[in-house]
Amino acid sequence: MGKKSVYLCLLAVVIFFFTGCEVLRTALHHDYKVNKYNKTENKEYVVVFHGIYGTEKDMKPIAEMLESKDYNIISIQYPTNSDSVETITEKYIKPVVEDLEKDRKIHFVVHSMGSGILRYYLKNNSMENLGKVVFISPPSHGSALADHVISKVLKDPLGEAVFQFSVKDDSFVNKLGDPDYECYVLIGNKTNNPLYSAMIPGKDDGMVPLDSSKLDSCAYKVVDKTTHTSILKDKRTFDEIENYLKN
Repeated sequence: MGKKSVYLCLLAVVIFFFTGCEVLRTALHHDYKVNKYNKTENKEYVVVFHGIYGTEKDMKPIAEMLESKDYNIISIQYPTNSDSVETITEKYIKPVVEDLEKDRKIHFVVHSMGSGILRYYLKNNSMENLGKVVFISPPSHGSALADHVISKVLKDPLGEAVFQFSVKDDSFVNKLGDPDYECYVLIGNKTNNPLYSAMIPGKDDGMVPLDSSKLDSCAYKVVDKTTHTSILKDKRTFDEIENYLKN
């Protein structure tokens, strides 16, 4: 193979890689939107939002369950691969929360990366009307997936925020500190992705190590035989959330 052919092959590989990255970036991006359920006067709010690369549909089963229990539900869908956690919080979460009535209690139920976003928000914003917080499948101390070489190769389409959930001691998520409010961690113990699990030391839910999900100041429960995402549709999860918010 001559030099020209080698250069053409290398150029083809580069073009293929960057084209693939752009396709992946587009596939992982979801536009910002806010859905409201119930709109009952003088009832407590529950703000729900998803995790990395998710959409509001991920949280819809929980939102509809809580709506049936007469809560006002605010479901936030936000782009997860376009900004840092700090910027996502300021652009998409803070304005919605601060627009809610201050005389009603506000609870939060969030999934996966959403837990880090909420922890950042609550660490930097005082809420006198804060109710209870449920973290589902939270990478409270990071996930090894964020540190894997494959993630680093795909850094651009995956987005900045994913790397803030590194397991390193000095990572963004590990500097958030323990919550000083009422909180409850729910996590599964069954993988939905054997490839990911092969990269994660110890028991995991397909994305997050169980040991890494724990927070000293939060109650903790494993929802047996659920995965990182199936936990969002499990009746036991619904029951745990309902009872926790109510009692």
